[in-house]
Amino acid sequence: MARIIFMGTSDFACMTLAALEGANLLPELIITRPDSIAGRKGKLSMPPVKEWALAKGLPIWQPKNINSQDSVEKLKNLAPDLLVVVAYGQILGKRILSIPSLGAINVHASLLPDLRGAAPVEWAIMLGYTETGVTTMFMDEGLDTGDIILQQAVPIAPEENSGQLRERLAVIAQQLLPETIDLVLQGRAPRRPQPDTCRHYAPIIDKTVERLDWSLPAVNLANKVRGLAPVPGSYCEFRGRRLKIYKAVAVPGSAPQGEIVLEGRRLLAGTGEGLLEILEVQPAGKKISSVADFINGYRIQQGEVLL
Repeated sequence: MARIIFMGTSDFACMTLAALEGANLLPELIITRPDSIAGRKGKLSMPPVKEWALAKGLPIWQPKNINSQDSVEKLKNLAPDLLVVVAYGQILGKRILSIPSLGAINVHASLLPDLRGAAPVEWAIMLGYTETGVTTMFMDEGLDTGDIILQQAVPIAPEENSGQLRERLAVIAQQLLPETIDLVLQGRAPRRPQPDTCRHYAPIIDKTVERLDWSLPAVNLANKVRGLAPVPGSYCEFRGRRLKIYKAVAVPGSAPQGEIVLEGRRLLAGTGEGLLEILEVQPAGKKISSVADFINGYRIQQGEVLL
């Protein structure tokens, strides 16, 4: 029986673990990120994968640095045949990747080589893609550059946000990962080398990405809102405070950039091209609300400006 070790952290990773359980491919050990401080109250929070593993009674290891000398030595002593890595959150160095006798495989939520990086789901939507997918691959030292094993394309619905798309991609990953592992264990896994270049990269999302730029076309802004919903959310400034926008659509029309246009109970804003109709918002320190409640509660005036 092959010795499989799983490395993952997120809910996406949990779904693939559930698929491995169903395929009788449960790993001998789960490696995940350390517990972290979360929320306003600063409580210590376990990674989703840890919660899943505890519920199943599986052994867990949470190294701070998987590439440290101590981690390398411990993994060598465990002598795994295969590392399975899904949304782990640390880049694996050469010393770690060289340990398993059959190599390390990874699930990536895009059609590689396109959208290499930490946030492929968000960027697929923000860039206006109508299709993305899931790739399984052998890992190397590069960032998502290893030989491709399996791929499956997935259409992106016009109003789908990143949370909804990620759930659908996880279902595809549940199908591809057990098949990939079986192929690797049988020595029949295909290896399709990736080209050096890719169409777009998918870097980590930071505050500069989250902010809306009203000089852009409304279509681009609507894609950004979808791509960043429900987490972390896109934002602008209104009356000197942050306003998060979770749902919006591009519509025809024109107005000065960022200027609010009220049409009955509709709230629109001028952009570089067209209008952005805002449907769901979250004022700073408040809960997410409909635009109708926002207009009433804040007595929004025609011609006010979103920055």
